[in-house]
Amino acid sequence: MKVIRPVVGYLKKHGIDINRIANRYVQILKMLHEFIRVYTLGDDVKINGRMLKKAVVDYFCDIVRIKEFHKISNINKEKIYGYMAYWLLRRKPIQIINNFKGCEFINELFITFYLTSLITRARKIDNNKKNNHSTFGEFQALLNYNLKYRPVSQQSLELMIEAFFCGYDFPDANTV
Repeated sequence: MKVIRPVVGYLKKHGIDINRIANRYVQILKMLHEFIRVYTLGDDVKINGRMLKKAVVDYFCDIVRIKEFHKISNINKEKIYGYMAYWLLRRKPIQIINNFKGCEFINELFITFYLTSLITRARKIDNNKKNNHSTFGEFQALLNYNLKYRPVSQQSLELMIEAFFCGYDFPDANTV
């Protein structure tokens, strides 16, 4: 993967080597392909590898700045998910080949897919649980709506993920 040399030097100086960047790129690329398969979009969209690469590099630059500013060595998963989602949303790696209903917000739909996949996997929530819990569908719809129409930041996505985890960790609010 060819990346601008000064950025790679900056990241390498802060402990992030090209293999780590490449692994994240491949991880996201696999999720993009899974999304395209699940939504049967193979004939209508393509993945712009340059924009995906830019999103991944921007993510790592952000993470390095956070680590430097807060003088920390590890980042929690809420921050990892939120910041990566933010840069994917900004860079829009999915490009439209053929117009279809909803195509103007395909990247926002992918980010919804990406985040809900990660956070449900982190809490071991299977498809059965998701399908049998009506509020999960409402959560997905609201997340997607916000990604389309509201200002979104890395921090707001991180907060949403933390709130999801917190809410999930409380078994039933009605029993308190």
